[in-house]
Amino acid sequence: MKRYSVIQWATGVVGSASLRAVIDHPLLDLVGVKVYSDTKEGVDAGDLVGRAKTGVTATRDAQALLDRDADCVIYCPMPPNLDEVDALLRSGKHVITPVGWIYPYKQDPHSTEVISAACREGGVNFHPSGCNPGGIAERFPLTFTGWCNRIDRVSMLECGDCRAYSSPGVMMEIMCFGKTPEEAQNNPFKGFLSAGFFQSIDMVAAGLGCDVLTYQSTHEYSLANQPIDTDAGVVDEGTIALSHFRHSGTTVEGLEIVQEQIWYVDDLDQKRLQTKWDIPRKSGWRISIDGDPNLVIDVDFPPGLSVREHVAEGLSTTGYHLVNAVEMVCNATNPGIKTYLDLPMITARMGSHALPGMR
Repeated sequence: MKRYSVIQWATGVVGSASLRAVIDHPLLDLVGVKVYSDTKEGVDAGDLVGRAKTGVTATRDAQALLDRDADCVIYCPMPPNLDEVDALLRSGKHVITPVGWIYPYKQDPHSTEVISAACREGGVNFHPSGCNPGGIAERFPLTFTGWCNRIDRVSMLECGDCRAYSSPGVMMEIMCFGKTPEEAQNNPFKGFLSAGFFQSIDMVAAGLGCDVLTYQSTHEYSLANQPIDTDAGVVDEGTIALSHFRHSGTTVEGLEIVQEQIWYVDDLDQKRLQTKWDIPRKSGWRISIDGDPNLVIDVDFPPGLSVREHVAEGLSTTGYHLVNAVEMVCNATNPGIKTYLDLPMITARMGSHALPGMR
């Protein structure tokens, strides 16, 4: 079977998960790793993620990787850089990423044109993927709408205890943990977050054959009543320790599509929060479809996991989803942006062998 050469670009909390998956995948060959710190420079990729040595060493030299032959790049830096994506695509490498542009056509026409033009020049594809956005908010709700005769509302709720999430950029900037209410109000990253979730809403609408007419967004929160230690830093007393984001869109037909997140840095008792919040479920996801029939689908990991194990599993789902898409993205025709609406079903690859007596 055909094999695919892959470069892993960035090795943070998600990039490390996807790097493990590239190393483990039966049809992929790792040919490069882009890192950003001195301590990772020159380190074998396997040593970065607890795998056997690969013979591929990490580098901070972006140009060296741009010049290297590869079928695909798993692009995971935060924040993303459109110029880097443009250069990678123009160099003839497919790009798969969890860091933005999930369905950019309406919300970000400039990036859409840049990426589309680069795909045409490089003769390659660009696929935005991940977990949320990138799967639980678009791919899976759309799958379950196939069971329905009428749809009035599609909603996705994510609940998450984030104390073991070790990315300060995501935790303190995008999620607004540790910010005062005034700082959160003026946080430019809230626009980045809204644009991402509005793109998810646009994709669900497009998958259902309709178009979003109006958008709404809210951010509510609860403050810490004492300092709270997290893997990304201390959340001080009087700063945000629970963020409740709600993004929604309403189509011309009246269909409501909702993206909702309740992220917090305490247990469900919330004794370290000034205001106790109604958290509908433990960490995990809930997809609800109101119509004919009504459906509620809960997605979670097995009970008994620690907070740290639960966060690690959630990050792994994002990284593994990227890697499992490589084969489909590399084989997709007509170079351009390829969302879930443009690709066949993405599944894991367990091997390339045949059972005895089978061909």
